[in-house]
Amino acid sequence: MADRLSKEAALALVGRGESTPPAPAGEKEGISSADMKRLFTSKSEQVMRMRHDLRAGGEWRFGVRAFDEATLGGARPGQLVTLIGKTHTGKTMMAMNMVARNRGHRTLWVSPDETETMFWGRYSAMRLEISQKDWISRLIREDDQAWTRTSEIIANETNLHFESTGMSVDDLDKAMRIAATELWNGERPHVLVYDYLELIRGGGSGDAASVQAKIESFKQLVSDWRVIGVVLHQSGRGAGTRGQAGGIDSGRFASTSESHFVFETWRRWDDTNLDEEVRRYYEDEISVGLWKNKAGEGEKAEVNLTIHPSGRLLEPGVVWEQQSFEEEFDHVEPDEETF
Repeated sequence: MADRLSKEAALALVGRGESTPPAPAGEKEGISSADMKRLFTSKSEQVMRMRHDLRAGGEWRFGVRAFDEATLGGARPGQLVTLIGKTHTGKTMMAMNMVARNRGHRTLWVSPDETETMFWGRYSAMRLEISQKDWISRLIREDDQAWTRTSEIIANETNLHFESTGMSVDDLDKAMRIAATELWNGERPHVLVYDYLELIRGGGSGDAASVQAKIESFKQLVSDWRVIGVVLHQSGRGAGTRGQAGGIDSGRFASTSESHFVFETWRRWDDTNLDEEVRRYYEDEISVGLWKNKAGEGEKAEVNLTIHPSGRLLEPGVVWEQQSFEEEFDHVEPDEETF
């Protein structure tokens, strides 16, 4: 067999006759420049992406030792994290804890299910280690000190931005461009959070095919921007307080097959089969399972965390960076042993 094909033989192999002119240099027949950008990544660009994604400090830690160890440090750019669970099982609380423990990452949080009062009230209470219920009550009563302190926290959280507007995936693309320009001097966000999946605008909110299309589009957006995507997904199906990973292992819920990491939240306190005294013991506890892990050896993990009145999720031996209510609000970098 000849090492090189003649021009005629090559044209015959691709099904093109002599009369068909070849595509101009740099162009492919039927393939646009946008297609080339989307569908072909040179090896040099892949190496650049790898170095960027794996650089020290770029990881988005989950803030729980078992999860960070199992995932080799947490999520990285271009990866999708799904938090799934029934209503009132702590999905938003868990996501907010993750964000609070990654204050160096520029984060856009979008939730048409929350108001600014609920989001910033809960977040500031968490930062100050003050009861969320009492803190929001003070804001409602227009307590001057509470409003001053909350305003300081909002102003100083320069890496965190919240929007309560319902958005489509196209809107999210625009919102990230606006945030990059208006807030971060043209620097792109590191993290995009949407709470929750079915509330992404477009299609039917409860239609399974529509929800699947939303997560596929959301994942593509995350990949294109090379950000860490975090989506909350409310499950209302399955028997018991938790289904075998909330039905995740059987692929019953949209987004689980698309995600790099899937967490499920549940409350042992919700299990009505337990004695009342045992249920009360679990009242201030949230359970979280890592059921899908595309990092390392794909380890799974399960933890039980104590819910502090401020909304902080506590595990034994790990302390939070502390900011007292009275002191001036300055940015404090956590040390190695502190989240």
